[in-house]
Amino acid sequence: MSTELVEEYAQKIAPILPQAKKAYGRRTQNSPAHAASRQYTQLLKEFYEKGGSLPLLAKKLNVAYAGVRRRVVMSDISVSTFKPKARVKNQDISAAANRVRLAREKDGDMYHDQLASEYQAGISLSNLAKELGLSSAAPLYYGVQRSLQRNR
Repeated sequence: MSTELVEEYAQKIAPILPQAKKAYGRRTQNSPAHAASRQYTQLLKEFYEKGGSLPLLAKKLNVAYAGVRRRVVMSDISVSTFKPKARVKNQDISAAANRVRLAREKDGDMYHDQLASEYQAGISLSNLAKELGLSSAAPLYYGVQRSLQRNR
């Protein structure tokens, strides 16, 4: 049963996968890539709910299992629904970055919670990513999502 399910969903996902991989930025954007990405995530959720093995499907599709799992687990979590109170003018990004670094040294959950706290306080995650030496804010948004998921 499981290998049949893997084959069935691999055939459904394979045609949209190249387009889905091109989706960057907010999930709510309307572009062909984002539509494909949403469809990909929905198919992964269906597959998982039917008892399919995500590691087997990831291997069949030649994609990272971590990314597949993240799509399934985080599909109902959106950072955009967790709006900051207000964007802070003259943000003290270096102080926020120091708080984030300290939390990261202590514990992964504390790190994610600190990211969520900074975001809710109005700190720009894009500016924070630059201060932390990251090329993208995507991992910071992921951390905020993890915190939201764990604390809801």
